[in-house]
Amino acid sequence: MRVCPALGVISALLVFCGIAAEAGAQNRTEFNNELFARIYGCEAAGNIANSMGDVSEGLSWQEIEKRYGFLDQLLPQDKKDRRSPQRFGPDWVYHAHHRPSGMTEDGFERHRLCTSAILKKGGRITIEDLARIWIEDIDPSKFGYLLGPQDQVIYNLLKNGLPPWEVGRYAAWPGFIGTTKMIMPVGIVNAGRPEEAARDALELGQIKDVRGRPGNFALEVCAAVAAATAEALRPEATVDSVIRIALEQLTAEPRHEVQQGLDWAKKAKDWKDLRPLYAERYEGKPISNAVEVLSGGLACFYLARGQPREAILYCVNLGRDTDCKAYLAGGLAGALRGIEALPPEWVRIVEEEVVNDPYTVSRRTARQAAEGLYQACLAEMAKTKQAVTEIERLRQSSR
Repeated sequence: MRVCPALGVISALLVFCGIAAEAGAQNRTEFNNELFARIYGCEAAGNIANSMGDVSEGLSWQEIEKRYGFLDQLLPQDKKDRRSPQRFGPDWVYHAHHRPSGMTEDGFERHRLCTSAILKKGGRITIEDLARIWIEDIDPSKFGYLLGPQDQVIYNLLKNGLPPWEVGRYAAWPGFIGTTKMIMPVGIVNAGRPEEAARDALELGQIKDVRGRPGNFALEVCAAVAAATAEALRPEATVDSVIRIALEQLTAEPRHEVQQGLDWAKKAKDWKDLRPLYAERYEGKPISNAVEVLSGGLACFYLARGQPREAILYCVNLGRDTDCKAYLAGGLAGALRGIEALPPEWVRIVEEEVVNDPYTVSRRTARQAAEGLYQACLAEMAKTKQAVTEIERLRQSSR
């Protein structure tokens, strides 16, 4: 009996489609759980926060209110050419470009680089892993658009052979929040293990900063945010437990400063009460100091009761370094509450923008990043389970 070739092709296609449909169903099932929802919530919230907050960054709360009323949308913006002469090395150049709604900025580019390193490794990373991605994934012709001169300094030092754990000694703007802006993926891959997240952050952050300089607490803040992210992904986590874990990573001086902001939040009738307090407390000081950003971000996270929408909105309207505070508060809230707590329209905008972004280090969507981080988290969990099983076997064996 002869079989019609066309029928054979059709049968093969039907089998293939059946397999693909089954794989698709398995894929949907795989990510249909609370852990993935929280990881996706953290990723999407960080993306949204950086985009929305970049519009109001550097403005006082009065200027934000005058210009936008209450900023509650993802808005486009146009960046202008500018040049900053340097005493040593080339001038810092910023190129004119348009940023559509949903496009992020330099801090989230570091976040994407850290994510790429974790996905390539399939789990926790070292500073060498991060350095390799920095060299491999950055196109140096794109500096001055999203990634800025501070990132170019790191890239050039790594490219010329300086060990990555030494690079932070020479990076631009020590003590600022830039170190922390890449660190939430480290909390995700260490989900439920804040101590490990903090240790990884203290190592990885050396690519951007250094400990030991008076008044520089950037790496402590980096560890605090990584640990708090890992805590937020625990099933029993609360707003108070996330804040407590963050504070535990700080030495006395920065902890006192952050606690002051939390005390203001606890006494406030409304988030707006924070605006004049922070404006007066930090008047005349650099807006991106890591401790101020942690203080403001955690205060808004507390007043928002851990809800990502409110946490982001409070931060982007608070004044000064709005995108960094919103990344911190929104990311922690997204990890605590999950993707369903974010406005779907906000998520749609950032997901659609990144796939055509001409300047980014990765066109991976927040969902794709979340899927990869979820798998990396499970891989680390499997290693821990295996180690526990083996040690238990030793403990239970008689001699």
